[in-house]
Amino acid sequence: MAKILCIDDEPLMRLTTCDFLSDIGHEVLDADTGGLGLEMFRLHRPDIVLSDLRMPGGDGFLVVAHLAEESPDTPVLIISGTGTVEEAVKTMRMGAWDYLTKPLSDMLLLGTTVDKLLAKARDRKNSRQYQQGLESRNQELESEIVSWSRRHQDTVQRLETALQTSINSLNLAVKEKDPYTAGHNERVARVAVDIGQAMGLGKDELDTLLIAGLLHDIGKIGVHEAILNKRSSLSASEFEQIKSHAIGGHRILENIPFDGPVAEAVRQHHERFDGTGYPEALSGESILLEARILAVADVYEALTSNRPYRPGLAPADAAAHVLERSGTHFCPRCVDAFARVLSLQNT
Repeated sequence: MAKILCIDDEPLMRLTTCDFLSDIGHEVLDADTGGLGLEMFRLHRPDIVLSDLRMPGGDGFLVVAHLAEESPDTPVLIISGTGTVEEAVKTMRMGAWDYLTKPLSDMLLLGTTVDKLLAKARDRKNSRQYQQGLESRNQELESEIVSWSRRHQDTVQRLETALQTSINSLNLAVKEKDPYTAGHNERVARVAVDIGQAMGLGKDELDTLLIAGLLHDIGKIGVHEAILNKRSSLSASEFEQIKSHAIGGHRILENIPFDGPVAEAVRQHHERFDGTGYPEALSGESILLEARILAVADVYEALTSNRPYRPGLAPADAAAHVLERSGTHFCPRCVDAFARVLSLQNT
């Protein structure tokens, strides 16, 4: 079972909570102030922290702020009878994982919430270890490619084949993680290359578009399947995890020796021409051209694809969505080229 730290200045509440958690098999530590609680956390490194919000000697906001900085993978559950809805939202934005209100008339709800947060923490740890393992393998592959290229120039073609195999394996990893992307990456790559050809790009740029299109969602291997396949609307924290796939994809790909800026195009493919995208809110020409092209191809293809939460749009409706957002979401040059591609396909 888990090691739990309970921080509450109300002796009866603290005793009741600790007794219940001990009775169901957990190891429980307790503190009566936020400051003392932080000291105990650093000494004992519990698996989860339960904290009141209003306390002398360091309140729950202090606990959340410090743990979000020191140990963001440790769940923090706020339990308060004095906080407002606004304060509850504030703690969640600061890094709390969940919020319960006092009095806890149903202690089973506390046990269920603790179990849920512990499971979430385990899933997050497992996903990170999986991603780290893949990154480690990519680094090993890079080292092998560099070493062989230096010692055996005549085997470069074989190494390029190995790199293509790695690309295909990474693409397969995304499909295994999220079955709804099956075929999506290939279609995005095809549309992106068509747009690039319409813009007169050379072979190197088109090769970059092809590979970046195939791998643009590789970062989703670090996002939990329950979020990727959720049928209802995403919460703010879930959407933040989805958004992390752009940086995660860049991290996975940045050390692979592609001939073009594949990793950077993957990082920037959710940037918007008007600066409202992510992860860096880039705008206009500061966004890599390949990423601007990918943005058009990705949105168009995503809109025409069936997803768990909605059926796909007709191609004409998806195209209209893209054309209407020229100059805001999308680069006008790329949208013009996209329109020419559609015109040629419809003739």
